[in-house]
Amino acid sequence: MNVWRKIGTLFRASAQEPAIRLVDANGIRIFEQELRDAEQGMARAKQELAALMAEKKRLERDNATLQEAIQRREGQALQALDKQEEDLATELASLIAEDETLLQRQQQQVARLAAQETTLRRQLRESGRTLRHFYGELRMARANRHAAAVTGALKGHARGLNSQLEDMKHSVARIQARQAHFTDMDEAMDELEQEGSGADLDSRLRAAGIDQGAHGSEQVLARLRARQETGGAPSATP
Repeated sequence: MNVWRKIGTLFRASAQEPAIRLVDANGIRIFEQELRDAEQGMARAKQELAALMAEKKRLERDNATLQEAIQRREGQALQALDKQEEDLATELASLIAEDETLLQRQQQQVARLAAQETTLRRQLRESGRTLRHFYGELRMARANRHAAAVTGALKGHARGLNSQLEDMKHSVARIQARQAHFTDMDEAMDELEQEGSGADLDSRLRAAGIDQGAHGSEQVLARLRARQETGGAPSATP
């Protein structure tokens, strides 16, 4: 194994990779240019076909004129023979032979041009159908590229929306936590105020069932009834 040859092959492959990536990344643009080049090629082919058809028509007109000339000289040669003008008839026959030779070559050329015209017409029709097919493929490629771009944008929007929703959830959680903290602070302040005013102690005494020395109306009435029954003097308030 020749290591240096392998390394040289690797360098050539590495040099090709950026070009391949560039081609792949610009595939649609390249395809569009290829279609434009094909259209220009078809336009040139049509011009060549038109020139061929014009040449064929010119030769056909020349052949018709040459045929008329041959027929006219044939008549003249017959008249010369009738008049015993051998030299004149021979000269006319020589011209007729030259014209017939030229006519034959030009008729062959017309046949070749006609065959080429048929071939070019068929090729242009096939190329036109192929080009229309490729334009359809280009439209599909553009549509797919647009769909991919839209899909990517929607995914990006969806990711952005999800991120925003998560941020909103965090914001709501923080707001709720702060509100709960404020509520706890208010309750703590109320508790401290009750301790300072003694209300908290009264509440605890009531909860324990301990007499707070209060003079409620029921106690006063009970004391008055007891004094009425005994007829005794008013007693001091305990």
